[in-house]
Amino acid sequence: MQVQVKPRLVDWYAVRVKPPHNTGRRTVVLGAEYEQYRSRSGHICKRRIKGTGHREHLPKLLLERAGFEVFLPLRKEWRRVNRVTQEKHLVTFPLLADWVFVGWNPDQPRWADLMALDIVVGALGTNGIPARIPDRRIMQMMRAWGGGKVAPEHQRWMRTHAEFDVGDLVRVAAGSWEGFEMNVVEMSGSVAKGIISLLGRETELEMPADWLERV
Repeated sequence: MQVQVKPRLVDWYAVRVKPPHNTGRRTVVLGAEYEQYRSRSGHICKRRIKGTGHREHLPKLLLERAGFEVFLPLRKEWRRVNRVTQEKHLVTFPLLADWVFVGWNPDQPRWADLMALDIVVGALGTNGIPARIPDRRIMQMMRAWGGGKVAPEHQRWMRTHAEFDVGDLVRVAAGSWEGFEMNVVEMSGSVAKGIISLLGRETELEMPADWLERV
């Protein structure tokens, strides 16, 4: 009996894109609504109405507009809402810096179209030959990262870019224990519990998570 092989719908490749010249322009907001307001100097200005529109990552958007299938693994980190408040919210970033997975129908050779895009640097492969990502691997990544890899809830109370987790070695950056190093053994909301070695003895302490930073 002849076995029929189901044709592949999409061939996937790992593609490297150019980092943005302006780090503040990694994303763009689409479908937003705007309102006019008068500035302190009396000029008429326009601003986005909070809660409208959705944010897209520029490389993904440009590749999709060129007709490619695109999968961009994401991570979600806690960042301050603005400079004047300590409140944080989840912000989405690419999980793999400057890399994105791009696919197209194998019956439609599109390498020339892809490499003609100004944002594309190259593709992952060996000896100049791009390596096709197995379908099973792509599906695994989509299930794991399609909704975004979310940072733990307790990291919203920590210093930005100095986040840590249970089991990490941290340095005390504020308070009377400033300068000491501590092994974190437990997290409870905004409070970290850890062990500090003092005069040859281990002492268990609790302190605010924002007093600590990863070593």
